[in-house]
Amino acid sequence: MSAVTPLDFDDFENKGLLRYLNIDIPLRNMYDFIELSRNGIDKKSLLHLAKTIDFDLNELAHVLHLSERTIQRYELNKKLSTEASAKALQLAKLYAKGENIFGDLDRFKNWMEHPNMALATKKPKELLDTTFGFQLLVEELVRIEHGIFA
Repeated sequence: MSAVTPLDFDDFENKGLLRYLNIDIPLRNMYDFIELSRNGIDKKSLLHLAKTIDFDLNELAHVLHLSERTIQRYELNKKLSTEASAKALQLAKLYAKGENIFGDLDRFKNWMEHPNMALATKKPKELLDTTFGFQLLVEELVRIEHGIFA
């Protein structure tokens, strides 16, 4: 057994995550995610993610806890902070998981835009500004994946 375990590691979702960010590096375990967060995601990758998941700059800024103006000022190769990079990775991972479960990215994006009874009639997208919101969405996706509906 390896000292570094996969920890809920889904290769399909990780390939989706990398595709959303337009990054070509191996992600073998959670420690690779930690290193990628620490090294930072550049603005170019962030904008690619935003385009792929249909986020405007305001929505992206809200999730990352940055101002739109700060993001606009970044050069394309400038790296985001560790915290903002981790949020971007978390966002990409969530959308990759959703694409995997729904079988289609557009179907998942549609689900993210509509109020959901299991989420106190909130739109899933509205919950992306906190870690707890991300956790709640992942839990709901796991329920959907296993056919458990509220």
